Amino acid sequence: MNEVTLHLPKTLYRNLEILAENEGIPMPQYIVYVLIRQTAGEYTVRVVPEEDVSRQKAAFESLLNKWGKVSPSEIDEILDRRESVLPEAELSSEVVAELKSRIDRKFRHEISG
Repeated sequence: MNEVTLHLPKTLYRNLEILAENEGIPMPQYIVYVLIRQTAGEYTVRVVPEEDVSRQKAAFESLLNKWGKVSPSEIDEILDRRESVLPEAELSSEVVAELKSRIDRKFRHEISG
């Protein structure tokens, strides 16, 4: 593997740092991911302002508070009704399975408190 040293503007560095944190991966790994996606020509990375993210999180937490606690069977029913979309062609079945697992765990954690 080759190495590259980059000097990034502070704002770009911070945006990449935030995006990597949101994905739960190290920033160098996230940068490689972004570069791969950009060179594939199919995807454009867009930084979402932190205040927009905060508003979305607050709206989501408000919704959760309105729902209150739900049982595991109700969680399964909600998950079964979610819209299903096909994964991107370049994602392996292992990556897709891991992403589905993470989404389900996160959703169950958020709903059940």
